[in-house]
Amino acid sequence: MKALLAIDGSSESALALDTSANLTWPAGSLLEILTVLPTEAEWYGGPWDTGVAYVPSDDIRDRLRIDREALLERAIARLRRPGLGVSARLVEGRAASVIVDEAEESGADLVILGARGHGAIERAFLGSVSAEVVDQAHCSVLVARRPSAGRILIGADGSDVAMSAIAFVGGSRLFEASTARVMYAIDLDPSWWMGFTPGDAAFAVDPYVSVVDEGRVRGDKVTSAAATLLRSDGLDVSTVVHEGPAAAAIVQEARTWNADLVVVGTRGNGLMKRLLLGSTARSVLHHAAASVLIARRAVKAVPHSETVSSEPMDAVPA
Repeated sequence: MKALLAIDGSSESALALDTSANLTWPAGSLLEILTVLPTEAEWYGGPWDTGVAYVPSDDIRDRLRIDREALLERAIARLRRPGLGVSARLVEGRAASVIVDEAEESGADLVILGARGHGAIERAFLGSVSAEVVDQAHCSVLVARRPSAGRILIGADGSDVAMSAIAFVGGSRLFEASTARVMYAIDLDPSWWMGFTPGDAAFAVDPYVSVVDEGRVRGDKVTSAAATLLRSDGLDVSTVVHEGPAAAAIVQEARTWNADLVVVGTRGNGLMKRLLLGSTARSVLHHAAASVLIARRAVKAVPHSETVSSEPMDAVPA
C-alpha cells in the first residue's frame, strides 16, 4: 500500500492526520506526508505593484516554511510505527495540482486529505482543493471529516465500479479493525421507467411493487456477495437494502447508522469522470457528514503473514 497524506495545519487536515493514524496499515506500507507552500500569487491573490505596503514575501515564505517543517515533524512522530515507512515533503506550488502530480509520480494507491466544513459553505469551498483532487487523481481519494474509520458504509449496486470499491476496502487491509455495512439502494422512479407522468404513476401500484420486490431480491444477492468477499478479508460485515434514490439513501443510512466513512466507487478522470461522478458519488461527497472514500481501483492484497525486515524510513523535509 502506497498512500499520500496532504496536510496544511488546518483543523480539517488534522482530521485527515487522525484518520491516517487510526488506520490499520499493513506491514510494508509506505506513507508520504505532503504539505504545499503557497506561491506569492496565492498569498496576495496576484502580483502587486512596487510601493504597495505588504509584508515582504521572503519573510512570509520563511515563517510559513518553518511552521510547515514543524508540522511535518509532528506528523511523522504521530504516524511512525513498525512496518510503516513514513516520509515527508514540503513543496511550493498550487496545492491541488501538487497533490495530484505527487500522487501520480509516486504511484500512490490512496490520497488522504481534509474537507472544509459542511453543507452549503463546504460545497462552495470543497472545489478549491479536495474536489479538484477527487476529480483529477487517478487513485482512490479519502476526504476526511471524522477522525477515524471505525464504521464503514459501502455503497454496492453489483457493477464493476462498486465491486472495485469492495475490493479496495478488503484488499488494502487498512480497515481490518473496522465494522462494515454494505448497502444496496432500489433506485426507481415509475414516472420514467414505465413511461407514466408522475400523476399517472400513482395508479401503477402493482407493477411498481413487483419491480421493488425484484429489486430487493437483487439487493440481497449483491450485498450478500459483497459481504462474503469482505468477510474473507477479515472484516465484520452487515448488509442492508433500502428503497429510494441511491445518493440520498446512502447519506441517510450513513447518518442513521452513524458511519465514520462512506465508500463509493467511480470510474475515469477529468471532465468525463466529473459527469459520471455527479449523480451518486459526487452527491454523497458533498452531502455526507461522514468522511468519504472515492474508490477507483483495488490494491494488491497483503497476506496477513507478510512482514518486512526494514525499519520505517524517515525523510527530512525538502
